[in-house]
Amino acid sequence: MRHFIVLLIVLLTGCASTQNVPPTGTDFVLDECPPFWNCVSTSSTTNYHGIEPIQLTEPLSESAWAAIKAETLELPGASLNEARYGYVNITCYSDGLGFPDYLEVLIDAGKQQLNVRSQSRLGFYDMGVNRLRVERLRSQLVERGIAVD
Repeated sequence: MRHFIVLLIVLLTGCASTQNVPPTGTDFVLDECPPFWNCVSTSSTTNYHGIEPIQLTEPLSESAWAAIKAETLELPGASLNEARYGYVNITCYSDGLGFPDYLEVLIDAGKQQLNVRSQSRLGFYDMGVNRLRVERLRSQLVERGIAVD
């Protein structure tokens, strides 16, 4: 029984944010998703995990970045983990049971877009919550005129 519990904990817990994020700058890539159905990422190459980057209307400015960061923090249950110019990492807690999901947003200034990664910390399947979160952020940024559809 003890081995079953340990195995269950190992299977339900996994890494959720990008590994080896440098302490400064934006010259890195967000991780792809693990093989579970609890993640979406612009870096992923599989259909299930892949999601389109958020295309910006103009090159990133200080005011646009402040608005992007503010919109990520307006997402339901959002709590800031780390933020600097061009990168933000937040935890979104679900209503009810408070399950944590991680959302990362990283600017790709050369392509004038935001790369995103959203992953549930627990479980194998997220019921589409992470994709909906990213699409909600995209819609909010389009409404503010920061991004294009």
